[in-house]
Amino acid sequence: MTHTLTKLLVASVYKSVGLDSPYSAKGYGPNWSRQRRKCLERDSRTCRICGSHETELGREPSVHHITPRSRFDDSEWRDMNDLSNLITLCPSCHGQYEGKYTDCSPEEFVQKASEA
Repeated sequence: MTHTLTKLLVASVYKSVGLDSPYSAKGYGPNWSRQRRKCLERDSRTCRICGSHETELGREPSVHHITPRSRFDDSEWRDMNDLSNLITLCPSCHGQYEGKYTDCSPEEFVQKASEA
């Protein structure tokens, strides 16, 4: 079996169980697309800091890892992409709060950002 065929087979198996292909997840883990979607839905596609909705932004908001990806090993993608570690932010707030308040829940993140 060629390498390309193997990759296609692996990707189709992952897709059949609702996971991203390990070849396309770009370090986010095979459940990234699904968890990202769930986070956007949970937060009503609205920045949790400033309240900007995607219709105002003219684009989909960002999904931010509160505890940064750099603190996780490759095998810890489930914890890294757990909804308790994800929050919806507009591009402006994402840039402003990147790397801050890294050990808290989404609710605590919002509270700390609003007090800053």
